[in-house]
Formats: sequence, structure tokens, C-alpha cells
Amino acid sequence: MGEGNGAGHPPATSRWSGSVRRLVGVGWSDTRGAAVLETVLVLPLLIGLLMATLAFGLGAVAKAVVTNAARDSARLAAIECGQGDANWFADASAAAREALAHGLYVGTLTATPIAYGDWEFQAACSTPGRPGGTVTVLLTYQEIDLFPPVAALISPGSGPGRRAFTLRAGAVFPEE
Repeated sequence: MGEGNGAGHPPATSRWSGSVRRLVGVGWSDTRGAAVLETVLVLPLLIGLLMATLAFGLGAVAKAVVTNAARDSARLAAIECGQGDANWFADASAAAREALAHGLYVGTLTATPIAYGDWEFQAACSTPGRPGGTVTVLLTYQEIDLFPPVAALISPGSGPGRRAFTLRAGAVFPEE
């Protein structure tokens, strides 16, 4: 008598027990869609990490190029200024532009660089024509902002919404 209602039907408790177990989660071993859900949750994090790595790498390369350009132009300025060459500033500025062009987009030489590729060159020679002084160079370059959080790490003061962030490098050489 415990096996159904006599007409060959199973008891009511066994008919609903599978559905109840599924609703409650007891014995539920269906994993369909789990891989899709995991991918949807993890993929944005991986893409963000990839973008941050790419932006940081490009920013680090740009910083190295700007630093080397400042160093190269300061070295040339130290030699020419120490020898009394009147064109030392123009030559050093041209050397900085050429060094920047080896790894970066070089735009306008300006006193207030604000757009991507803009750059500024400042140089001072303490004792023109007499060795023993120093040449100081400051180079400022606006690099494109691919990923704002990384730009804030590389260049403090760069904020979200800016298309470029500022890279500065300086060098001091003794005049020769």
C-alpha cells in the first residue's frame, strides 16, 4: 500500500521530491552555464589588467625616451656652450627633438605643452665660453593618456578626462 495509490501511480512525495531538491539546492549537481558565468566575471578583470600593463609599459618607454633626450641635449649644450658657440641653444633643442623623435610622436615646440606630442625645452648655461660652469636642461613632453589610473601613477597631477599626461626630465652637465 505504501507503493502508490493502487492505480500504478507513484506516491506524491516522490513526484515532488526532485523539484524540491532542485529548488533548495540539495543534491543539485547541474553545472551548465558555470563556465560562462566565470568567464563573464573574470574577463573584465583580465582585460583591465592587460590594458594597465600595456599603458604602463608605453608610459615607461616614453619616460625613458624623454630622459635620454634631456641627457643627450644637455651633453651637446655643455660642449658647445663651454666652447663659446653662439648656437648652442638651437643645437641642443634640435638634438632634443631628434632624440624624442626616435621613440615618440613629436608635435609642437611650445612654452605651455598641453596636447599630445607638445614639448618644451629650457636650457641655461652658467658661463658661456668658459669651461667650468654648468649647463642645465629641462625637457617637458605631453604623452598620450591610454589608461588614466596608470597615468596618475607615472605623472602625479594627471587626472581622469585628460588626453595627455606630463613627463619631465632634467639634466645638468659641466661645461667643457
